[in-house]
Amino acid sequence: MNARMRWRLAVPLIGLSLLMVVPAVYGTWVFWSEFGAMYRALSVVICVALLTQLGLAVSVGVRPTRDVPWLRIGLIALAFLLACGVAAVRRSV
Repeated sequence: MNARMRWRLAVPLIGLSLLMVVPAVYGTWVFWSEFGAMYRALSVVICVALLTQLGLAVSVGVRPTRDVPWLRIGLIALAFLLACGVAAVRRSV
């Protein structure tokens, strides 16, 4: 897989990751003092999962590979599902 094809695959993944990371980090920072310790901890877990997702999305474009990087794309989906699950738990706290 050449560099152009890798970046054509990575750019939408990076964009979608940024659409989730920016509000999560900003919301955690702005509302930090408004909630308890458990809510804060879960917010940090969400931010870490989404930042990991962003890093994986960037790695799709940066790291050369011979085939489509299905493992990294799968890990991006897994990080998204983890963040959604933790957000559902956080909502009940």
